[in-house]
Amino acid sequence: MSPDPHPPDDQGPDSTDAQVRRAVRYGVIVLGFGIATLVVALLSSGALRTVLVIVAPAVVGVGALGALWHTYRQWRARGRWQVWQGASWFLLASFVVFLFATAPFLVSG
Repeated sequence: MSPDPHPPDDQGPDSTDAQVRRAVRYGVIVLGFGIATLVVALLSSGALRTVLVIVAPAVVGVGALGALWHTYRQWRARGRWQVWQGASWFLLASFVVFLFATAPFLVSG
């Protein structure tokens, strides 16, 4: 019988690799939704454009809060909360970039 190439602690939904994949996937999906909302806003006109320019940073901001919630839940469960904190910081920084990128569109009308 050949030895198992993966130790028991590297398997399952709570392993470090699985948590990293989930956090990265979450961050990419949230950022993708934010970018898609911004692209649709730039292709629109009138009141729809204004609303979507406001919604784009809000999507990333709410996603950052969701990542912070995952961080808290992992911390309480004594899991790998650090990867979720990294995703939170990435999304919070992206939120600030989105906010400053959309500000000129709101000011110019």
